[in-house]
This record gives sequence, C-alpha cells and structure tokens, in this order.
Amino acid sequence: MTKVLFIYKNQVLGEPFVDQFIKNGYDLEILFKNKLYYNQFTFLQKLTNLFYRNVLKNKQYPIIANKINFERYCKKSVQQLQNNSFDYCLVIRGDLVPEYVIEKARKISKKMIDYQLDGISVSKKILSYRKYFDEIFVFDQEDIKNYPDYDLKFITNCFYEKDDTDYKAEYDFFYIGQYLPERHEKIQHLLSYLDDNKISSEPLIYLNTDKEYANNDNRIKNLVEATSYQENLEMVKKASVLIDMKREEHGGLSLRFFEALNYKKKVITNNATVQSYDFYHPDNIFVTDYKNFEGLSEFLKKPYQTIESKIVEQYEFKNWVQRLLV
Repeated sequence: MTKVLFIYKNQVLGEPFVDQFIKNGYDLEILFKNKLYYNQFTFLQKLTNLFYRNVLKNKQYPIIANKINFERYCKKSVQQLQNNSFDYCLVIRGDLVPEYVIEKARKISKKMIDYQLDGISVSKKILSYRKYFDEIFVFDQEDIKNYPDYDLKFITNCFYEKDDTDYKAEYDFFYIGQYLPERHEKIQHLLSYLDDNKISSEPLIYLNTDKEYANNDNRIKNLVEATSYQENLEMVKKASVLIDMKREEHGGLSLRFFEALNYKKKVITNNATVQSYDFYHPDNIFVTDYKNFEGLSEFLKKPYQTIESKIVEQYEFKNWVQRLLV
C-alpha cells in the first residue's frame, strides 16, 4: 500500500482530499489532523490585545497572535511524525506553512510533490521552497511561462468522485464566495440582465462576510458562518447554473468548473481561458465580462451537452492523483 503524507493548512478544503485518498486505498498520514482553531487566544494574548487596541491604538495583534499559535501548532504536528517514512508527500499550497515543516517532510519522504491551486502571483513564497520538491504543479499555465527557471508542471483542479445521478434543480443560479465589492457588482449586473429580459429565475447567491454591506437585492444573501465543502456540493447538486468569477491575479480554473463537469451543470464565467480546455462546450459554458450578456438568454434555453466520459474521467480524483504521484 502506498504511504502518503498529506499537508494542507486549509482543513475544510482538505477534507475531500483525505476522504478520497482513503477511498482509493492509500495509506494516509495527515500532518494537520488535529483541529486548527483561529482567534482562540490565551489569557495573556487577550491582555496583550487589549493593550494594543487601547494604548497603542493598533488592531493588528490578533493577526500576530494567530501566527504565533499556528507556529506552535506546526511544531507539535511535526513532532508527532517522529521518524516515520513515506513513499510520497503531497503538499497543497506549501507557501502557507513554515519552511521547517517542508524540510522535515523532505527528510522522511521518498518523493515530494506540491500543488499550487492559487496563482504564483499570490503564493510566490513557494518558489523559495523549490529545492525541497521533486515537482511543483500549478493550475495556471501562464505560471510556467512566467517562471521558466523553476521547472513548474501544469495540472488542473479535479472533482472528487464520479456522480451520474440526475439531480432535480431547485434553483437556477448558484454562487457562494467571499464578499468583495466587485463580486457583488458583477452579480447585480447579472440579476439586472435577467430582470430586464424578463427571465424568471430562482437564484441562490451567498456572499460570506462578517460585516454588513450595502445590498438592496434580497436575492443576494449575507452568509456569516462558513459552510463545509460537502454542504457546498449539496447546493451545487440542486442548481442548474453555477456562477464563476475568476481572480484578477490568475487564469486557472476554479473547482466550480469540475463540479459542473461532474454534476452536468452549466457555468457562467468571466474566465475566457476555459475555451481552450477539452471539456469546453459553448452550450454548457457561457463566457462574459459581467457587463455584456449578449446571447445569455439563448444559452439558458439550450440543453446541457453531455461530455465524453473519457474526457470527464481524467479529471476525477483517482485519475488526477496518479498524474501527481508518479
């Protein structure tokens, strides 16, 4: 049985990876297996925070305290590894963890693989860790061109488990994401187009923020508590169309495209790079700048075009991970 050490700071997004490793017969060790809590401070840290806020007029201490606590958490996690040995170590977003964690993993793993599911422009620290990895995979092909000295390899995101169930749609459009003013604006433009063209729709749109923000459309909901990835998938299954908004910093494809591919959902996106992928079909994926929606009404009326199974299957976790662990 292949022994794999798995390192990912984001425990919520790491859960489906862990689940699939186990389902596919890997002997898995999770480095960050104990729950990592944020904003839970010691008594001394709470006193220090009061001093920062009231005396120094500085509200940044919680960031400092969280960093200190994460360092302690990492050291305890590394100590638990002891002298175990692994065939592979798969790290996701290695730039998010201290260098000594990567260095320790390198010593006890025959092969080190990193996967960057964000653009290098927002995770450049990973380049300073290059010496520890046999391969670094990126999900944006432009990163390979922009950083030719680092021998980066390309791989997309994936979906986790094939599902051919025909789910009944309960709403027409679905989006969940962190609140940003430009995202809110794009969604409002889309909803205005639907209204102007008298397209009856039942959208489910959540913007996650702990602050109130100007919102005059009750179709856009303020989500205060974060959802699990499985809860997100349950909402995906019940939607007809997924809304995707790419980050300005990169052109890599988000998980939404692969969730849509798995559950046979349409996508509205401003990521034009999707048109170069083998699963792209204009009846399934509508590309817009969220200002000009010409053709969207016709797009929504067309049935979903089933993609060849041999194309779909290469993006399933069990096949995807074999491309990493070679």
